[in-house]
Amino acid sequence: MWLKRGANYLWRRNPITRVVYARADRGLKIIALSLMLVLATALPYAAAVTLGWLTNARTELAWLFALGAAVAHVGFVVGLWLLIYDRLWRR
Repeated sequence: MWLKRGANYLWRRNPITRVVYARADRGLKIIALSLMLVLATALPYAAAVTLGWLTNARTELAWLFALGAAVAHVGFVVGLWLLIYDRLWRR
Protein backbone atom coordinates (compact mmCIF):
# COMPACT_ATOMS: atom_id res chain seq x y z
CA MET A 1 0.00 0.00 0.00
CA TRP A 2 2.75 2.43 0.89
CA LEU A 3 4.53 1.67 -2.41
CA LYS A 4 1.44 2.56 -4.42
CA ARG A 5 0.97 5.74 -2.42
CA GLY A 6 4.60 6.71 -2.93
CA ALA A 7 4.40 6.06 -6.68
CA ASN A 8 1.24 8.15 -6.89
CA TYR A 9 2.96 10.96 -4.97
CA LEU A 10 5.90 10.94 -7.40
CA TRP A 11 3.60 10.73 -10.41
CA ARG A 12 1.61 13.80 -9.37
CA ARG A 13 4.74 15.86 -8.69
CA ASN A 14 6.58 14.87 -11.85
CA PRO A 15 7.31 18.00 -13.97
CA ILE A 16 6.31 16.30 -17.21
CA THR A 17 3.00 15.16 -15.72
CA ARG A 18 2.33 18.65 -14.44
CA VAL A 19 2.91 20.12 -17.90
CA VAL A 20 0.77 17.55 -19.69
CA TYR A 21 -2.19 17.86 -17.32
CA ALA A 22 -1.96 21.64 -16.85
CA ARG A 23 -4.83 23.87 -17.88
CA ALA A 24 -2.83 25.68 -20.55
CA ASP A 25 -2.86 26.00 -24.31
CA ARG A 26 -1.50 23.03 -26.20
CA GLY A 27 1.16 25.21 -27.81
CA LEU A 28 2.50 26.22 -24.41
CA LYS A 29 2.62 22.58 -23.36
CA ILE A 30 4.65 21.63 -26.43
CA ILE A 31 7.04 24.53 -25.86
CA ALA A 32 7.51 23.53 -22.20
CA LEU A 33 8.16 19.90 -23.14
CA SER A 34 10.67 21.04 -25.77
CA LEU A 35 12.53 23.05 -23.16
CA MET A 36 12.62 20.00 -20.89
CA LEU A 37 14.04 17.95 -23.77
CA VAL A 38 16.87 20.44 -24.30
CA LEU A 39 17.70 20.42 -20.61
CA ALA A 40 17.61 16.62 -20.46
CA THR A 41 19.97 16.24 -23.43
CA ALA A 42 22.33 18.99 -22.27
CA LEU A 43 22.72 17.61 -18.75
CA PRO A 44 24.98 14.61 -19.57
CA TYR A 45 27.30 16.73 -21.71
CA ALA A 46 27.48 19.49 -19.10
CA ALA A 47 28.24 16.96 -16.36
CA ALA A 48 30.96 15.32 -18.45
CA VAL A 49 32.65 18.63 -19.23
CA THR A 50 32.32 20.07 -15.74
CA LEU A 51 33.34 17.03 -13.75
CA GLY A 52 35.84 15.59 -16.23
CA TRP A 53 33.98 12.30 -16.68
CA LEU A 54 33.81 10.30 -19.86
CA THR A 55 36.56 12.08 -21.75
CA ASN A 56 36.25 9.56 -24.59
CA ALA A 57 32.49 9.95 -24.95
CA ARG A 58 32.28 13.73 -25.16
CA THR A 59 31.77 13.63 -28.92
CA GLU A 60 28.82 11.28 -28.58
CA LEU A 61 27.33 13.39 -25.81
CA ALA A 62 27.73 16.50 -27.97
CA TRP A 63 25.87 14.73 -30.79
CA LEU A 64 23.14 13.74 -28.34
CA PHE A 65 22.79 17.35 -27.26
CA ALA A 66 22.77 18.58 -30.87
CA LEU A 67 20.06 16.08 -31.82
CA GLY A 68 17.97 16.97 -28.77
CA ALA A 69 18.34 20.67 -29.48
CA ALA A 70 17.27 20.19 -33.11
CA VAL A 71 14.17 18.23 -32.11
CA ALA A 72 13.37 20.79 -29.42
CA HIS A 73 13.62 23.64 -31.94
CA VAL A 74 11.12 21.86 -34.15
CA GLY A 75 8.87 21.44 -31.11
CA PHE A 76 9.22 25.13 -30.30
CA VAL A 77 8.21 26.15 -33.83
CA VAL A 78 5.24 23.75 -33.77
CA GLY A 79 4.17 25.06 -30.35
CA LEU A 80 4.46 28.65 -31.51
CA TRP A 81 2.44 27.87 -34.62
CA LEU A 82 -0.25 26.20 -32.50
CA LEU A 83 -0.40 29.22 -30.19
CA ILE A 84 -0.87 31.57 -33.12
CA TYR A 85 -3.43 29.26 -34.75
CA ASP A 86 -5.45 28.87 -31.55
CA ARG A 87 -5.48 32.59 -30.82
CA LEU A 88 -6.34 33.82 -34.31
CA TRP A 89 -8.42 31.18 -36.05
CA ARG A 90 -9.82 28.80 -33.46
CA ARG A 91 -12.30 30.84 -31.48
